[in-house]
Amino acid sequence: MAKRVLLGALVGGIVVFIVGALLHTVLGLGEVGVKALSQEDTVLSAMRSAIPASGFYVFPAPNMTPGRTKEQVQSDTAAYMAKYQQGPSGILVYSTGSGVGLNYGKLLGGEFVIDVVSAFFLACILAMGAGGVRSYWKRVFAVTLAALFAALFLGLEYWNWYNFPTSYTCAYIIIVVIEWFFAGLAMAAVIVGASTA
Repeated sequence: MAKRVLLGALVGGIVVFIVGALLHTVLGLGEVGVKALSQEDTVLSAMRSAIPASGFYVFPAPNMTPGRTKEQVQSDTAAYMAKYQQGPSGILVYSTGSGVGLNYGKLLGGEFVIDVVSAFFLACILAMGAGGVRSYWKRVFAVTLAALFAALFLGLEYWNWYNFPTSYTCAYIIIVVIEWFFAGLAMAAVIVGASTA
């Protein structure tokens, strides 16, 4: 059974990697809702001088200083709400760069590892026969449902809390479900023996 789980993880990871690449490069679903900054050079120059460290930033940022009194917290919250309402607001995942180039090989390798590790956990679920997923199509459906759960949970949280564009969120959900549906087709065939043992 362990060999089938590992084989299922590898096959599932490969399928997700290939299907994801096709959805991004051929159909362009990964770029839906993504826009370029206008006056990018001016914005990047301001960011270089104003943001010294890589990190995850939120703006406007609430006062996160520890040890404030209840009154200070209330005052800071009111000021933050006014600033937020004035706009703009958003998140920024920022890297200073520091002369490091974009390494597609490393990124693709990391993506492949993520896909295989993720497939491993779904392969374990299929091998356990959880919820009576004994037939081929039930196993495919189980993988697809797990993908839908993950895509909705993550995609809609980012849409809700961080205002990710609706078009981007929908495309993200579609990509995840399609990738894992095809992975499920392959994984359900490989793990058939394990789930009935």
